[in-house]
Amino acid sequence: MFKSFFLSKKWILWAYLGLFLLLFFLYIQTSLNVAINAWYNDFYNALQKPKITAIKLEFNEENFKDEFKITPALLRELNLNEDANESVVYEKAKAKKMQDLEQENTSRLNTQNEQNKINNDDEMSEKILLILKDNNFLEEQNLSKLSQMVKNALNKDERLSDDKLKSILQNAQKASAKAKANLENANFINKFAIFYYQKLLEYFFHTPAMIEKPYYDLSDFYALIFVFLAIAFPYVLIATINIYFASVYAFKWREAMTFSYLKFWKNKNDNIEGSSQRIQEDTYRFSKLVESLGLSFIRALMTLVAFVPILWGLSDMVSAGLFANLDKNSPFYFLKDTNGLLVYVALLISLGGLVISWFVGIKLPGLEYNNQKAEAAFRKELVYAEDDRLNYAKKETMIELFTGLKFNYKRLFLHYGYFNIWLYLFEQAIVIVPFIIMAPSLFGGLIMLGVVIQINNAFDQVRSSFSVFITNWTSITELRSIYKRLNEFEKNIEYKI
Repeated sequence: MFKSFFLSKKWILWAYLGLFLLLFFLYIQTSLNVAINAWYNDFYNALQKPKITAIKLEFNEENFKDEFKITPALLRELNLNEDANESVVYEKAKAKKMQDLEQENTSRLNTQNEQNKINNDDEMSEKILLILKDNNFLEEQNLSKLSQMVKNALNKDERLSDDKLKSILQNAQKASAKAKANLENANFINKFAIFYYQKLLEYFFHTPAMIEKPYYDLSDFYALIFVFLAIAFPYVLIATINIYFASVYAFKWREAMTFSYLKFWKNKNDNIEGSSQRIQEDTYRFSKLVESLGLSFIRALMTLVAFVPILWGLSDMVSAGLFANLDKNSPFYFLKDTNGLLVYVALLISLGGLVISWFVGIKLPGLEYNNQKAEAAFRKELVYAEDDRLNYAKKETMIELFTGLKFNYKRLFLHYGYFNIWLYLFEQAIVIVPFIIMAPSLFGGLIMLGVVIQINNAFDQVRSSFSVFITNWTSITELRSIYKRLNEFEKNIEYKI
């Protein structure tokens, strides 16, 4: 199975160069996934603190007329009796609708005014960030000297208080230091992702990391959308290329196996059951499943290498909120000083799910194998009947073969039913686990929405990577049965290479 492709001189270029390209594409995909995870933090933090520019809502009487309908609830709301005149009800309802709109407009305008009281000159801040970027002023650590350098670069007509200028510069220095530390501490998968994401932020925001602001305006939102698109488009393109190339790679493997088997099979007179099916169908299914599962496992490994450090670092904030009020006498007190709590939770959930999946689906490989044998016998009779309908595919024979097929399928469907109940229950239950763990920290003010979404995405990446055997259990079961059939076939034809 493997020798015909990986140990053959004819296929050595496809086998190893193709494998390298598949792994390279996976590396780029995983890196871009890390960049999207970093984007989640900045994007949802911006959504959590929107800068309000009040839009005045106007009363549309024509639409109000079309939607107007007298109901008991409306009468109670207007303090009117059921026998009230329709025109009176209409006028009162209209007046209340106009009053509600006015109150809503006033509320949003007040919010806008409150935000405007905070001196947050976005246009001036952007000019200063652009000056810092173009002149590499951030290398200067002395804040007073840096302030003077920026003042000299600003237009003389532009006024800015020293306190405001120093505040902008301090935030810019913090962002620059944070970006530098993130890049230095990144591993070989994350480094490319973080570098690319920082370059995107520099292009759109003139800083390698988002600067924390009291409020984010609509231009910040649109800029972050463009950042996402700059990550998502390459991801989609590379993923599409990878899927296409993986399909070609699997077919080349099938070609190598098919013609390697044919040389031995043609010299063998006593054929094993379903030998034609094993050459024609099982070889392709085997190569396709090995390629698919192999890439899934390698992707899971790369994802773990990329996201475990991220989840490990984010766990501290979650642990602080989760165990803040834990009593020293509690049997769980030892967890308070446990680093990387979320990583351990993801690992335990996945291992527990794997063990249960093994027992729930323990009979599936044998049933799949029996099913393929029954299908092969049924197909063989039909193939013979194509050339000799008189002696083959008789009613009694077909009923007997199909009855065995039907019996096996019923057992297979029943056992897959048990397994799917468990699988769907497991997948739905784990969705809420990270939110339950993060809730005390979120409501305790230790983390913001952006961190919640980032942790949830990182947790899901790590957990799904640990659970790669569970999510691919059906394919693994099918592969085990195909491997058994091809192994029997190789022994029958005395296959060697």
